[in-house]
Amino acid sequence: MRRLAILGAARKVFARQGYADTVVDDIAVEAGIGKGTLYLYFPSKEQIYLAALLEDAREMNRLTREGMSAAATWQEKLRAYMDVRLRYFESHEDFVRIYMTEFRSMCMQGKPLAPELHHLVQQGEAQLAQLFAAAAASGEVRPVDPELAASTVSDLTRGLMERRLRGWGSKSGPADAAFALDVMCRALAADGKC
Repeated sequence: MRRLAILGAARKVFARQGYADTVVDDIAVEAGIGKGTLYLYFPSKEQIYLAALLEDAREMNRLTREGMSAAATWQEKLRAYMDVRLRYFESHEDFVRIYMTEFRSMCMQGKPLAPELHHLVQQGEAQLAQLFAAAAASGEVRPVDPELAASTVSDLTRGLMERRLRGWGSKSGPADAAFALDVMCRALAADGKC
């Protein structure tokens, strides 16, 4: 219970202040515990940060897999992927804020993501790639490189999250996701229909 409270407090502080400007004392104060108690659970700021990221990244991936597995058609599976992640954003904005910061920071600096976080990103993209490979094999989508299609959808979904997070553009909400999904479906569908 206390571990979850620490992680929740850490997400808030990291989302508000950023990694570099956060000290362990800030997280302890937000969690309503002493710094020594916090260190019983996490040996460093980096460990708290990574644990806060991974906890939600695992949950988002689990929900995504479940949503895609429950869908019948490739279009419904694609919609489930985007919908689950965008809904997760709406209810876990602090996580998404630090996830986007971590993802962008690591990629721009040429540093690898934390291994498990990298693995979770790869898992999500692998599930999409399998979807596109199967749909292409059955003739439902035009022949495409499944990995390229998967990374494009992943990047597009992250872009929608970031757009909402930063309040960019005139429209932000279900309409932008529906438009992005329609564009992807039309671009991939063998008959050009979604």
